[in-house]
Amino acid sequence: MVNDSEWIRFKEEARARLLRDREIGYLDPDIWDLLEAFMGREKTFTYSSCSGRITVIDSFYPWSRKDSSVIYKNHLMLPSDELLRIIERKHMRRLWLIVQGPILHAYTKDYEEAWTILKTAREVGFKHSGILVENRKGVLVELRTGIRMVHLLKDKVPPTLEEMEEIVKVANEILAKGKEKKDQLREAILSIGNNSVKLGENPEGESQLHNSV
Repeated sequence: MVNDSEWIRFKEEARARLLRDREIGYLDPDIWDLLEAFMGREKTFTYSSCSGRITVIDSFYPWSRKDSSVIYKNHLMLPSDELLRIIERKHMRRLWLIVQGPILHAYTKDYEEAWTILKTAREVGFKHSGILVENRKGVLVELRTGIRMVHLLKDKVPPTLEEMEEIVKVANEILAKGKEKKDQLREAILSIGNNSVKLGENPEGESQLHNSV
């Protein structure tokens, strides 16, 4: 298990990275409050995260990594006119629309904290969650819901305008459900206590946004 000095170093490195990513606009625009809730815990820090997103990929199959490319990604919503522009573009294979709910990875200092996080997350709908591995950084926990949509947008024949409107409506509805779960997770994590310092502050309350990068 990770010792105290290493844990402090790993967590501070993670904190600095998040602050830097936020400053340059790399973080999902609506993920900060959730990360802050996790990073405020004494025995937890986040490793990677996604607040939920809609993507369109050019691929023969939606699970393929080889010969596959992302041609659209949005963490907030998919406008109807944007989908029309996407479909009208040239593509090499098939176009798939994929909606993914929130996914968060976090390191905990010990298994007691890992099980606390898992139990709390599962109670608010993050049913597809579990412990991935234990390594020198601690216990890596993955939190995810079952919220997901995969739809074949275009193979040879594009959808009609009416079909596109329905696709956009459903995709945005599913994305919104994922955002609701994200917010519920934040509230649940805050409710179990053991929160200390805000992500952008040091113990004296001074901003770390520029000092940590």
